[in-house]
This record gives sequence, C-alpha cells and structure tokens, in this order.
Amino acid sequence: MLFIFLFSTLFVAKSVGDIVEGGISVSVKVEASCQFSIHEKGPDGKELTGTSLDTELYYKIKCKPEPGYCLKVSNCTVTGEGKNQKPYPIIDENGCTKEPSLFEHVQYLDDFTAGIPNPIPIRFRGPQSGVKFECATTLISVIGHCEHQRCVANEYSKESNLEKP
Repeated sequence: MLFIFLFSTLFVAKSVGDIVEGGISVSVKVEASCQFSIHEKGPDGKELTGTSLDTELYYKIKCKPEPGYCLKVSNCTVTGEGKNQKPYPIIDENGCTKEPSLFEHVQYLDDFTAGIPNPIPIRFRGPQSGVKFECATTLISVIGHCEHQRCVANEYSKESNLEKP
C-alpha cells in the first residue's frame, strides 16, 4: 500500500519591536524561508514522496539562516485528505509531542534545522490514504545562543530535546 504525505507549513514571522525616542514602536518582520522533506529513518535517510505503513519516517525542516534568529517548530497537526477532516494536534506550542507512541518531540539539529521522528506512520480511515502534516515555523529573535523548550521524557523518547522528570 502506498501512503502519500502532503507536507505544508505555516510561515509565521517574528516581530522585533524597539521603543525609540518619543515612545514610538518600530517593528521589523523576518520571514522564514524553509525547505521541507520527508526522509526514511532519520535526517540523512533517503528522501521519500510516498511510503508504506511499516516505514519509519522523519519530517525535516531546514530554513535559511538569519543572523540574530533561530527556528522554532510548534503546533503541528495531521489531517486526513478526505472531506470534513479536522486537524489532529500532535506537537504542542513548545515542540513537545502530544502523541508519544506515534511522534517524538521536535529535535533541533542546529539553529535552523529541525525534525520530527515518526516511527509508526499513521493513516486515517476513509478512501483517501494521504495525510497532511502542518506545523508553525517561527524565527525567534535571540541574543547569542538559541534556547529551545525541553520536553519531558516518556517511555517512547529516544534522545534529544529531553528534560529529566
């Protein structure tokens, strides 16, 4: 069985506001320019356009570096292709999984590359086999080193982005 994935992402620009003389606020918007791909087993695995339900997947998001910013991936949902399908939340506002048996926490490979391991691909009931995967990608203003929210380990967690309970 062929399992087709549609991967789309919401681009959210981070606003950087400074108060200048006279109390006027100045905002600068930086838009994320990202590439999205699905790989077999990990970030360096074979790039996929379709798969079967027994293939371990890795969703990779790589953005163009912007000085003074770092990437944040959050609020991911999956939706079946059929009519009247509602988005199902899988990653929360901090990049932590809401479905640890299906998806791992967002893993940051560097300041502008992130990935979401999916050891067990999902399929929604219905005649359509495709799944739409959607996340918010935000460039966050930073001074110095990028810091990401740490997620609590669970029985399915493998490695990065973990906080000891």
